[in-house]
Amino acid sequence: MLAGLLTVLKIIGITLLIILAVLLVLLLLVLFVPIFYRIDAHVPETDLDEGFDVQKVDAAVKFSWLLFVIRGGISFPKEHEFTVRVFGLKVLPKKEKPSKEVKDKESADKKAEKQEEAEAKQTETVTDAQAETQDGVSEESKEEPKDFIDVLWDIIETVSNILKIPLNVFEKIAYTISRVCDKIDMIKSTLENEIFQRAFSLVKRKLIRLIRMILPDKCRIDAMFGLGDPALTAELYAAYAAVRAFMPRKLKVNFGPDFDRKMVYTDTHMKGHITLFTALYIAASCYFNKDVRKTIRRFKKIINS
Repeated sequence: MLAGLLTVLKIIGITLLIILAVLLVLLLLVLFVPIFYRIDAHVPETDLDEGFDVQKVDAAVKFSWLLFVIRGGISFPKEHEFTVRVFGLKVLPKKEKPSKEVKDKESADKKAEKQEEAEAKQTETVTDAQAETQDGVSEESKEEPKDFIDVLWDIIETVSNILKIPLNVFEKIAYTISRVCDKIDMIKSTLENEIFQRAFSLVKRKLIRLIRMILPDKCRIDAMFGLGDPALTAELYAAYAAVRAFMPRKLKVNFGPDFDRKMVYTDTHMKGHITLFTALYIAASCYFNKDVRKTIRRFKKIINS
């Protein structure tokens, strides 16, 4: 009996170890296996004087993970919905069942009936209110006219209330300006603090690293443009030529002007990857940093003050 119990415990232990090993492998895959993405966009050569047809634009965003085990994306104008496939089987978006459509139709009919009933009740209420108003007006017309002194006091009270309005508004404006000035002083002292300087430096470095990781590994853009005015087109092309020297090497751009026509053309292809572990590590290193947390608490205090 003891041997049988030990055998059962051994099987349970091995099963738990296998489950933990599978979960650990899945966790490592999710964290360290990158998600690859691809962006393609094509705008045919279009004369802008004749109008721009959005339906001619062909664009697609696709992603894949774990050797295309999970893949999906969205495209325009072919597919307007974001799709996800696992082993080639469509997971998202889910197909709606016919029964649900029937239920939606019935609920819509019920809502329409309730709305009609509410409108009818509202009409009756408005009619009753109008009748009561007419009765009130008739009763007021039957009242005796006020004395001259009562009318004079009413005028004096009205004028007094009108004079108080600018004073109240001025007091509120002065109070608001005082609070804004106090908050500006608090923000200024916070920005000049060494804690904020260290926090800002850390977040800037981490954010640059995250952006570099997200940016495409390969990017090729073939484009042509024309503004219809040779002078404006030349100025725009000169601005592009000035910033071209600062573009990364992996970004290949063939950008040409058309000085005669008002037109546009582009053919863009981008490929890149995103590693979840890197993104989580950057977010955690920023959030749990003591300087960043102190800065966040300081700004919360300024906002709530």
